[in-house]
Amino acid sequence: MRSSIFSMILSIFTLVLIGWVLATLYDAYTQFAIIMKNPTPPWEISLSIWPFLILVLYSILLYFLYRYKKNNKEKISIWLFPLQFSEGDEREREISGEACRKAFISTWISVPIAASALVLYPLFAEQFRHFPIFIVLLILIIQILTYFFHIRKI
Repeated sequence: MRSSIFSMILSIFTLVLIGWVLATLYDAYTQFAIIMKNPTPPWEISLSIWPFLILVLYSILLYFLYRYKKNNKEKISIWLFPLQFSEGDEREREISGEACRKAFISTWISVPIAASALVLYPLFAEQFRHFPIFIVLLILIIQILTYFFHIRKI
């Protein structure tokens, strides 16, 4: 149980960190678009390196944490999200399959709601520029939370 909560927190933190990196890139691309519209000097684009540095360090930590999980015997793919599928026997496979089904259903509910929210984006684009990035990542966070709340039976 503790391992699944730890995996859920790491998964959500990964998405939050990716959202931070994407928001930083979006700001830099916005500055570049302004330069392209008005090409007269001076040109200046500011980009914070901290989100990228933290993402690289976190990725290295996750690589070593999950690559050699369970006493170096069971190697887990680094591309696997959510970061834990507990499927040791038939009962655990059944529970995991049911949790995946619930996560899939939650996606079918959250995507139309997110698409409806994106229709309203032009009304407040100036105040909340990163809204589309956060909406897409929120869909994934809902899916991860649904999976882990249903997997806790294992």
